[in-house]
Amino acid sequence: MRRPVSPQEAHHAIASVPHWYHRIELAPGVVTPGINDSPGVLAHLPLPDDCRGLRALDVGARDGFFSFELERRGAEVLALDYMPPEETGFAVASELLGSKVSYVTDNVYNLTVERYGEFDIVLFLGVLYHLRNPLQALDVLWEVCRGQIFVETQLLDHAFLRPDGSFRSLSERDEELGVVPLMQFYPRASLNGDFTNWWAPNAACLRALLDAAGFDVEHLEVLGTRGIVHGTKSLDPSRLYHRRVDAAVDLLGTTPPSQSGDAGSD
Repeated sequence: MRRPVSPQEAHHAIASVPHWYHRIELAPGVVTPGINDSPGVLAHLPLPDDCRGLRALDVGARDGFFSFELERRGAEVLALDYMPPEETGFAVASELLGSKVSYVTDNVYNLTVERYGEFDIVLFLGVLYHLRNPLQALDVLWEVCRGQIFVETQLLDHAFLRPDGSFRSLSERDEELGVVPLMQFYPRASLNGDFTNWWAPNAACLRALLDAAGFDVEHLEVLGTRGIVHGTKSLDPSRLYHRRVDAAVDLLGTTPPSQSGDAGSD
């Protein structure tokens, strides 16, 4: 049995990490100084309370708050991030918590079933708007997901970026802009001075992106400048055809299942 970590040990270990993103309780009453309200985000995620027997993937795991939470609920967890665990707080947090979460340094676009297997739960939190190709990433996640996906991202609905750098709500301009699927592109470092911010959808577009990637949207919530969507993997033949037709030579010239009447034949 692992020896409990004292508050003094936890404080010393926390101080060894230059920058924390997540707020993780590593000893009773000792929480990492993350800039992200991780417990607040968790409260809005409709995750299963009991994850025993489930495989989970945490894409963009960073310091590991959500990976460790899924592990606590009984899941077998793979944490993935493009940064090595020693360059975030993950290594320190994992050691202090006695975690068995597996960590891999990789890119979301490299995920394949052959390499990593399939997952019942996929977390994609705070990543979508940092990607140049967000729909491609969702397509990749569809391939490795066999159950549920949870996406959290920057949204436009209350944070349309104006040329002067200020924000305004889409509804202030036109009510229809809240229901039409839209994305805003952020050239260079125009959003928050961060060159890694590329795109943000409105809620309608986030729903449409999940649908286009092959997920049925079960729940969507707008939380200020952010949003959370929960989806389940769909095997609808028509959507599966259209999600791959632009890149599949073998589908050129064929008729979509929904138009041929063969939607239920496979």
